Amino acid sequence: MTSAITPEIVDVEILEESPMTLREVEELVAAETAIATAYADKLQRNLAIGAGLTQIFRRKLYRGEDGGRKWPEYLKQESRKFTLGDDPMGPDTAWYLRGFYQFRCEVLPQSGHGLEGIELPASPRQIRPLLGQLNSHPEAAIAIWKAACTDAGKNKTPTFDQVQRAALAHKANENNEARRLSAAQKEQLEAARSKAMDVSLRQADQKRKEHDRRDPVPAAEPTVPGWTLPKDDGALDAIEECKEITRAINKAHEAVGLLRGILYKRISVHGRDYMGFLRQVDAGVYSLSTIDHEVQQIGEDVDFVLALLVADVGEGELSQTTVDLSAIPTRET
Repeated sequence: MTSAITPEIVDVEILEESPMTLREVEELVAAETAIATAYADKLQRNLAIGAGLTQIFRRKLYRGEDGGRKWPEYLKQESRKFTLGDDPMGPDTAWYLRGFYQFRCEVLPQSGHGLEGIELPASPRQIRPLLGQLNSHPEAAIAIWKAACTDAGKNKTPTFDQVQRAALAHKANENNEARRLSAAQKEQLEAARSKAMDVSLRQADQKRKEHDRRDPVPAAEPTVPGWTLPKDDGALDAIEECKEITRAINKAHEAVGLLRGILYKRISVHGRDYMGFLRQVDAGVYSLSTIDHEVQQIGEDVDFVLALLVADVGEGELSQTTVDLSAIPTRET
């Protein structure tokens, strides 16, 4: 748990079975009164109820003067006094309101810099997809909310669906190859990546020095937070473009990861004869006799994408080149 932005919890453990002190009874009455009297508008009412419920839940003030009462029992017996006489509040509704207050009033304000211009949630429903992250991974909840703000656009509060999409995308991005490996394999993978990164950095540094000797280093282009961009239907939508490319990359990762997992599992069991056996079988369109060519084609497609990322072409020029990678002009690095 990250203590940097996690709300402070009392040091003394409070047992549900223990009787309440006079001070705790007074604290409960004050919390319930604050909830019942805060009806300026719906937003303030939800925040007031969420704040009161958070205090009552954390301090276990629901346990009753004699102790032993559980949280669901308290809600069933007492919640009508601050819900305008409606049906008793269920544990889920109470959880949504507590989470709404905690995310808006505790997690976001204590998260530090980098949140300028981000819209605050306006209803408990909007932050439901974040509830599972609030206590254990508050930074993840913030990252998901920022992504949803980018999806919504400048000065717009994300909807539940936008937050849900951002939460699912965050979860999908975490399901990477490292999470499917053993501890030893993770260590080997990180060592290999570190070595490759060192080589890549040395090569990049060498290229940079050579480039600096020829031309001055241009000023870096500033980046713009996506959630501050206005929506303009008449121009290229950078946010939608990034989202579409990201979805394609995620699908590519998923496909390659599936292929690697199948091959790794089978070859680890059957050894070197596995692929040779498959190449001898005629399974029609599913035959693997051309597997070497197909895998090579995947590599060529990746090389082509890498070439496109550094292509130095104007509008319409790319369609005039051939598919040959050498025909695509590239920027000097």
